[in-house]
Amino acid sequence: MPLAFLKKSFKPPLPSFPRRRESSAFKFRRTSICVGAIVFLSLLSCSLPKPNPLLEGPKLKSFEQVGPLTVYNRNNLFDYMNGEAEAYLPFGFRLLYVSIFSTEKTDSRMVLEIYDMSTPQGAGGILKKYSSEGGASLPGTGDAAWSDKGIVLLRQGNYFMRIFPDPSPENEVKPTTQEMIDLARQIVLLF
Repeated sequence: MPLAFLKKSFKPPLPSFPRRRESSAFKFRRTSICVGAIVFLSLLSCSLPKPNPLLEGPKLKSFEQVGPLTVYNRNNLFDYMNGEAEAYLPFGFRLLYVSIFSTEKTDSRMVLEIYDMSTPQGAGGILKKYSSEGGASLPGTGDAAWSDKGIVLLRQGNYFMRIFPDPSPENEVKPTTQEMIDLARQIVLLF
């Protein structure tokens, strides 16, 4: 009889908290929510490229783009400039944007070249190369600017820019240096 008494009163210990079995639908929902949260957070951390204002056709006060925008890369830069392209490549050249602008006041035309040099150091290096002789610094125009003999050179971030009179025969009125400086001051605001 003592053994029968022990059998009746012996109960296994209860767990401290009850365990439930997860259904497969619950596991799927939990996994989907976790994966979705990870994807959402990684999309937030990625930055989208900044739109290029040149490709959208910049709207500038007192200036109008009168020709198409032409884009050159490392492979076809020699088509635009023969013999001078080698100077840009060591400084990190990526792309060249070329366009022609006219002033509303005098209808003079000027060429705008914008070189994407990958880094501010590359853009500064090419500016230093071309502005080493004569000319004058132009304070208040981009990160650095220089002008001499009918040309304006400037740097803004990764970009090196040149502005000079359009050499084509359609350009009957040559732009003044002040008009080219005014164009430069508006263009740098886009970057």
